Amino acid sequence: MALAIEWVSRITTVALEMVLPGILGQWLDSKWGTGFLGLAGFAFGVSFGLWHLLRMTKTSPGQFRVTRRGKSAGDGGTDSSDANEPPRQ
Repeated sequence: MALAIEWVSRITTVALEMVLPGILGQWLDSKWGTGFLGLAGFAFGVSFGLWHLLRMTKTSPGQFRVTRRGKSAGDGGTDSSDANEPPRQ
């Protein structure tokens, strides 16, 4: 249940990051008489929101990520081909 609530929180955050810059831009358009800030806000918001969503799904806490060699990053083992590589963050 806690994991579900965590993901709902994350998705809500990303949705707000996508929508709020456009709403702010439209409000500024109405105050200043311009016509491009709403569109620019939505473009920025969607771009930033997608970037944030992709970043969150790659580094999900409590989940094992699969490395390039097919091993999970959390199993602690290294093989000889990984011995000379610096640790991944």
